[in-house]
Amino acid sequence: MFGAKRREEELEDRVAGLERQVAALSAQVEAVRPLLSDVARVAALTTAAQSAVTALERRAQPLGLDRPRTDGSLNTVYRADVLGFVAVYVDAGLTANVQLLVGRENPPTECVGVLDTGGERNCYAATIVRPGEHWLAKSTRKEPDPAFKVHFTPLF
Repeated sequence: MFGAKRREEELEDRVAGLERQVAALSAQVEAVRPLLSDVARVAALTTAAQSAVTALERRAQPLGLDRPRTDGSLNTVYRADVLGFVAVYVDAGLTANVQLLVGRENPPTECVGVLDTGGERNCYAATIVRPGEHWLAKSTRKEPDPAFKVHFTPLF
């Protein structure tokens, strides 16, 4: 009988310990409950933000935001479909004079920059090109000239 009493007390102690653990876990769960609602709110905000970004990307496509920067060539007339930035620069030595021309006419006639063979100045020319305008990096050399680099970057 003495052994049964002792076993009963041990079981009661274990049950009391388990009850304390359950109470502690319940308190922790209650403390975390606001965080769980925050997680749900952040997930909803993330979904809404992603939808807004997708909608803005769709609206921006006609403006050229999704278009990559492109390389151009000397003595070639280009037409800008979107607002853009044209840069012409010397990559390795000067072997010709280059004029950066823009305008509505084809070929364009308005000179907005000159790169010259002097090399000490005017080694870079750039301009903004409006939608519908033509642009041309016109070289005094008729054959390709690797000394010059031409880039068009769509702007927004």
